[in-house]
Amino acid sequence: MIKFFRHIRKRLVVENRFSKYLLYAIGEIILVVIGILIALQINNWNNTQINKKEEQTILKNLNFEFKKNRRDLELVKNNYLRFINSTKTTLNLIGENRETLQQHNTDSLISESINYYDYRPTENVLSDLISSGKLKLIVSDSLRLHLFQWSSFLNEKEEAWDTLDDFSQNMMMPYLTKNASLKNIDSYGFLDWKAPSKLNPDTYKMFQDIEFENNIDNHAWSLTNYMLALENLENTIDKILVETSKIKD
Repeated sequence: MIKFFRHIRKRLVVENRFSKYLLYAIGEIILVVIGILIALQINNWNNTQINKKEEQTILKNLNFEFKKNRRDLELVKNNYLRFINSTKTTLNLIGENRETLQQHNTDSLISESINYYDYRPTENVLSDLISSGKLKLIVSDSLRLHLFQWSSFLNEKEEAWDTLDDFSQNMMMPYLTKNASLKNIDSYGFLDWKAPSKLNPDTYKMFQDIEFENNIDNHAWSLTNYMLALENLENTIDKILVETSKIKD
């Protein structure tokens, strides 16, 4: 094909037909440009198809990861509802007479109140997307926004956890250490002590103490604050799952 074009050019030059040669040269340039544009178009189309396939894989992996996070979060929320209810029940018993207190297992209530733990979702897929720069392959603006919100709400959850843990370790536990039997309380936890404390502490006095009421109230606030952070995460997960379910086969 190249030899064919060269032959035409040579013939036009020899015949001194400059105007026709000029038109031919321009036409040849146009053909070359068109060829380049077509090649670029094909290359762009191929890259677009590759990116679309990779995006579908990303959506599938995100959907799988956040479904697991959603299941784990549901379990954690259910446990925190129990923690909060036990804390509120304990708070309502403060100031009651000895007979009323004896109708409740206060050590068990306190044990469930302070048996909190942190929710730790997996972020392997999202972390890989951010570190590799592949987050830009996600076409949906709303999905990218929800993923950024997830990171923001996760930071809020960490702050709520720090508040809860700091108060429990620096206020609640020191108070219980001085005024209650941790052995009796821990017998309803994973330590599962079979015999109660031989010191036979009188918890009635503790339930008449304003400091204990304030500690329980603060603990209830910290648990509820953490629960609200979990609900923000849950709402964001649901939005992410809706977006990542739009997977084309």
